[in-house]
Amino acid sequence: MAPARHQEDVGRNGEHFASSIAAYESDTDYSCISIDSDDFDFPVVEAPSSIEAQNGAGVTASIDAQRVLPPADEQVQLLQTAGNGVQPHANQGDSSARGEEGVDNAEPELCQEQRELIDLIASGRNVFFTGSAGCGKSTVLKAAVRKLQEMGKELGKEVHVVAPTGRAALEVDGMTAFNYMGWNVDTLKDPIEKLRTWARGRTRKNTRHRLQRTEVLIIDEISMMENHHLQRMNICMKQIKQGGHPAPAPFGGVQVIVTGDFCQLPPVKPFQHCIECGKEMKQDDFETEYNCPKNHGPFKECDKWAFRSRVWEECNFIYVELKQIHRQNDEKFLKMLQKCRLGIPLSMDETITLMDPRRHVTDATRLFPTTKEVSRVNKMELEKLKTKEFTYQALDGFNLNYHKELDDLWKHFKDGTLEALEDHRLERQAQLRIGMRVVLQVNLDHRAKLCNGSQGTIFDFEKYDHAKLPRAWSGRTGFSGLHAEGPTIYGENAALREQQVKSFISRQKDKVWPRVRFHNGLERTIYAECMVTSFGHYKPYALLYRTQIPLVAGWAMTIHRSQGMTLDRVIVDLSKAFEEAQVYVALSRVRSLAGLKINGSSGGLSVGHGGNADVIRFLREKSIASDLPPLEPYDHLSS
Repeated sequence: MAPARHQEDVGRNGEHFASSIAAYESDTDYSCISIDSDDFDFPVVEAPSSIEAQNGAGVTASIDAQRVLPPADEQVQLLQTAGNGVQPHANQGDSSARGEEGVDNAEPELCQEQRELIDLIASGRNVFFTGSAGCGKSTVLKAAVRKLQEMGKELGKEVHVVAPTGRAALEVDGMTAFNYMGWNVDTLKDPIEKLRTWARGRTRKNTRHRLQRTEVLIIDEISMMENHHLQRMNICMKQIKQGGHPAPAPFGGVQVIVTGDFCQLPPVKPFQHCIECGKEMKQDDFETEYNCPKNHGPFKECDKWAFRSRVWEECNFIYVELKQIHRQNDEKFLKMLQKCRLGIPLSMDETITLMDPRRHVTDATRLFPTTKEVSRVNKMELEKLKTKEFTYQALDGFNLNYHKELDDLWKHFKDGTLEALEDHRLERQAQLRIGMRVVLQVNLDHRAKLCNGSQGTIFDFEKYDHAKLPRAWSGRTGFSGLHAEGPTIYGENAALREQQVKSFISRQKDKVWPRVRFHNGLERTIYAECMVTSFGHYKPYALLYRTQIPLVAGWAMTIHRSQGMTLDRVIVDLSKAFEEAQVYVALSRVRSLAGLKINGSSGGLSVGHGGNADVIRFLREKSIASDLPPLEPYDHLSS
C-alpha cells in the first residue's frame, strides 16, 4: 500500500511544525498538546481517557518528534505523554510482557556458557556464535547488546544491531541491513564501483553519521544473509569509516558480532544481481550456478552463504557453539532433532518413534511452508465459528526525540500503521472470536509458562473496566495511577506503554478483552500489549511502538513465523513441499514428542538428509557443531 497522502508536505514542513507545538498541563494524569500554525489547519484529536471517547485508529506522534503525521482521516493524533513524573524502575529489565499478578517478566536467567559468551563479546573480539534451536541465541544477543550499550556510554561506543528481514530486526530492537546502510532494493542493481563512489561522498548525512559512529556491529539471523550482501556492506563501511579512503580492517575496523544457525533457513533468492555490474543474473538448468549477462562469475549456489564471503575470514572470528538446549529436555528427542539439523539419517526406530500413528495431538497448530496454505486453513476454520467477530486495529507510534537520522521511520500506510512496522509480530488488524484457537505472541508470565508460542482457545470476552487496565510501576512512587486491580507494567517506557494501552482500547469499536484458556489449564484476560523498540545512542532514545492484542490465529502458521516460538502441540504435514532445513525448523518448535504429530509419508523426514554439504564442511572446519556426521560421506562432494 502507498503511504498516506500529505506525507511529503508534512515531511518538508516538519521543522516549522516542531516550533509550533506547545505543551500545557491538564487536570488529567497526563499532559496534552496544542498546535498553532498558519500553514496547516489539522485539528488535534486528544487521546480519549474514557470508554465513551471517540473511536478511531491511527499513528500517534510525540510532542518533541519534529513531525506531525496526518492519518488517513487527515486529523493529527498526537501522543499524550505521561505528565505525572513517573519513571520506570531502574532495575527492572525492559519487558514486553506482564503477569496477571504483576509478575516481573525480566529476561530468563543466563546459564554459565551464556555468561561466558557475553564476557567474550565484551572483551572486544569479533565473535560468531551459533547453536541448535532452543539454545538461547536471542537471549544472549539481547543481554550482550545491553552490556555493550552500558560499556558504550562510558567509552563513547555506538552499538548497532541489524538483521536480514524486518521481522527479525524488530525482534532484536534493530534495523534491517538495508535501512542501516541507507539502501533500498534498487541498490542491488548498482555495480560495486558505484557503491564505492556513493560511500566516498554521496551518502546521506544521517546515514554517513550512523556508519561513521558505529563501533560495534551485530548481525542476527546470519544464515539468511547472502554472501554478496555482506561483502557490499563491508566495502562501503571501509570507505565511510576512513573518510572516503578504504580502511584495511574489515567493516572499517568495527567490532563484528554475528549470530544465527546455518542449519536453519538459508538466504532467500541469492545472487539476484551481479555484484560487479548490477545486472540481473539467471540460474542455470542444473540450479548450481548463477550467470551474469556480462560474463562476471559464474557464482556458484554453494557460495550463497555469508561464510563464503571474502570478508568472513578477514574478520578472524572466535567461534562459539551454545550446547545447552532450554526448549526440550527429552534426551531421546533432542538426539533426533540434532540428527535432523545436521542431515544425519534417522534410524528405523527413531523414524517409527517420530511417525507413531498412535500419538493423538488435539488442538494443535499446523505448520506450513507457505502463507497461502496458512491463510486457507485459518480462513476455513474461522468461518466455521458462528460467534461474533471483534476487530482490533493496531495503534502505532513513533517518538523521534531529536534523532533526525531516523526520520524515514515516519512513513505510514492509509490505515495509519507505520511502514517500519509492516513486519511486526503483532497484527495490523486482529479478528478474534469465541471458540478461536490462538497463539500468544509475547512472554506473559514466565512462572506460569505463558510465553511466546503458548496455545489456547478464546472462551469469552471481558468488558472494559478502567480499574483493571494495566498500570505502570515505579520503584520510587508506586503505581502511576489509581488502578486497583489491573496487571502491572514493569521496565523502561512503562508509563508510555500504559498510556498507549489506554489509547488503544478507547479507539476500538468494541471495548472488550479476550479471555483465553491455555493448554496448561490457566485462564487469562489478554490485554493489549505495547511493544517498544528503541533507537539511537543518547537519551531520550527514539521510540517506535505498536499496541495490539498479542494473539494470532492458531490453527495454522508458517514455519518462518514460528521461528523463536516454543509450541506445546504441533502438526507437521510432510506431504507438503518443504525447503532445505524447514523440516528441522518445524520439528524443533515443539517442547516434547508428546506434543508432536507428523502426517504424510516418513519419506518426508529424508528432506535434508546429508545436510547442506557446504554448511557441514564449514561447521567441521571451525569445530562448532556437536555430533557431526562421519567425514566419509562428504569426501566426494565438491567445494
